[in-house]
Amino acid sequence: MNNKPTGPLGPNANLIGLPGSRYELETPALVVDVDVLDGNITAMAAHARANNYSLRPCFKVYKCVEIARRQIAAGALGVCCATLAEAEAAAAGGIPGIMLFSTVVTPGKLDRLAVLNAQSESLIVVTDSVSNIADLAAAARRSGRALDVMVDYELGGGRTGAHDAETLVRLASAVASTPGLRYAGLQGYNGLILCIPSYEERRRASLERLAELKVAVDRLASAGLPPPVVSGGGTGTHDFDHETGVFTEIQVGTYVHMDVNYSGVQLRLDGQPPFGMALSVSVSVLSSSGDGFVITDGGAKEIDGTFGQLQPLIQAGAPPGSEYSMVGDDLGRIDVPAGAAPPAVGKRISVIPPHAWQTVPMYPLYHCVSGDTLVDIWPVDGRDSW
Repeated sequence: MNNKPTGPLGPNANLIGLPGSRYELETPALVVDVDVLDGNITAMAAHARANNYSLRPCFKVYKCVEIARRQIAAGALGVCCATLAEAEAAAAGGIPGIMLFSTVVTPGKLDRLAVLNAQSESLIVVTDSVSNIADLAAAARRSGRALDVMVDYELGGGRTGAHDAETLVRLASAVASTPGLRYAGLQGYNGLILCIPSYEERRRASLERLAELKVAVDRLASAGLPPPVVSGGGTGTHDFDHETGVFTEIQVGTYVHMDVNYSGVQLRLDGQPPFGMALSVSVSVLSSSGDGFVITDGGAKEIDGTFGQLQPLIQAGAPPGSEYSMVGDDLGRIDVPAGAAPPAVGKRISVIPPHAWQTVPMYPLYHCVSGDTLVDIWPVDGRDSW
């Protein structure tokens, strides 16, 4: 079998369509189960329809145009992006409704934003400073078309955004009165509460923040600046983000893939997981010379492990109760239970990463599987970080 690189689809392209090919991949390989992925997309879209809110999923989690297309086909308004490079990748793939939720401030990026705005019919950017508003207006003029701008409100996450309602009103007023810009609405996001394990504790913390956001929305409305769109929330709070009626759209992200970080979070009141584990990394056993453990080709450069204390979860290929840890830049370790036979050299092991959004940009390609078969290979389109 020839496993040499095969053009832009990499060394596994010749395995597409072959039964059992999921377990023959050259590794390390980023793997997505398309059946689980599509099920997750369908489940979130159904929840949004049932609870009368819209979705603008977070492209930064998966960075893949094909996944965004599937979300749009299921009813999403568009996508939200963390970086200008992500927004450019989404636009190049024909994705509508792109919102860039981080501010664009440097001259080079403002020039790129002007080009992107000229090419996109539905681009939205976010700002939290008056000086940036002037720069955005200049970029809009260079693009030859108006630019939609949302104002950002700091909702307790300690990140970007205006820190009080009066500043928010001044920002919105400046956007609305600046030629070349259109006032598009309000962003209010707090990522710190999304992974609180307890449903009730997470809901309580979220509703407290949403009460603050409601005050800000009311203050904007009283100033004659009711926000057409109010955007925020996420996978961890999707089941109650709609309860106050403040958000018009939710920035759900990790639900498409899921990961170890969310595995201990009760996402629904009934305790049943609404989304499956679609993302994994396939690694191979390199060495079994140790006693009670084996070494793989999946280390810190292949599976994220530097953020927090979470370890990868072994999905398949090793005895039950085995534990995975990173022991080098490119080496992982599987400790097997006493008395269990360790996996043989060359055996493929499927591992769920701690954080999907950290692992995805380590790879140029998704290996798409259905059952035991590699069915397609998709590019990770938005890997660039600048």
